[in-house]
Parts: sequence; C-alpha cells; structure tokens
Amino acid sequence: MALSQAKARWQLIERLIGLALGVGGATTKLLLPLKTGVDRAFVSTYIQVAGPITRLIQLGIVLLTLSGIGWLVLGYPMTPRLVAKLVLVAAIWGRGPIIERGVEPRFRGLTAGPEAAPPPAFIQVRRRYLARDITATLLLYVIIVYWVVLIRLPG
Repeated sequence: MALSQAKARWQLIERLIGLALGVGGATTKLLLPLKTGVDRAFVSTYIQVAGPITRLIQLGIVLLTLSGIGWLVLGYPMTPRLVAKLVLVAAIWGRGPIIERGVEPRFRGLTAGPEAAPPPAFIQVRRRYLARDITATLLLYVIIVYWVVLIRLPG
C-alpha cells in the first residue's frame, strides 16, 4: 500500500472516531438535561457526568479538525464541499464555548434539590441550554450526513 493511501485510510479512521465521539457525546449530553425536566433527582447525576461527556465531545471535534487538516496536507482540493464542511466544523467550535462557558454554568447554578420545585429561572435557562445543545448536536448530524454523501458521490 502506498504511503498516501495509508495516510488517507488513517484520515478516514480518525474522522470516524471523531464523529463517533462527537455525535455520541453530544446526543448523550442532549438527552440527559431532557431527563432533568422529568426527574428532578437526576440533576445531580447530570452535573457529575456532564464534564467527562464534554471532554469526549471536545476530543471528537479535535479529531474531526485534525482529519480535515490532514486531508488538506494530503492535497485534497479546496472544493465547495470541503469549504462547507469547514464551515460546519467551525460552527461547532463556535457553539461549544457559548454552551460550556455561558449557559451551562447558569443551568448548574440554578439547580435546586430534588425535592424543591424548579425556579422559573431554571426552566428558562434549561430551555436556552437545550436549544443551544440541539443546534450543536444537529450540526454534528449534518456533518455525518454530509460525510456519507461525500463518500458516495464522486467529485
């Protein structure tokens, strides 16, 4: 196998792992806050696992970014498709800090005990948090669909 073919295979594997970590983590992190609306006792569990899940998502996005850089290094042409993928990954990079440093700390700060009724501010921040998480997760799903289309369609 030629060296460039081996590198291209590594890029595909790296991309697949990045997508799996990013999409799996984002989907999990999206579903967990939904459960907090139904089961107030689950809020403390969510707070404990949100950090490690976020690190998995970040690792996935880093792998996606590195695989994209790898494709450019291997000489993949700067096509409109590649530009669209770069824009999608950049949008995810932009959404992360907004969620991680903006809405999520407010969500955590407004959590009440499992026996207490959630304050109206908690419900409002939770909605905002979910809207931003849904957007970021959908972007990852769009990247998967786009990637599958790129594999299937020539050019």
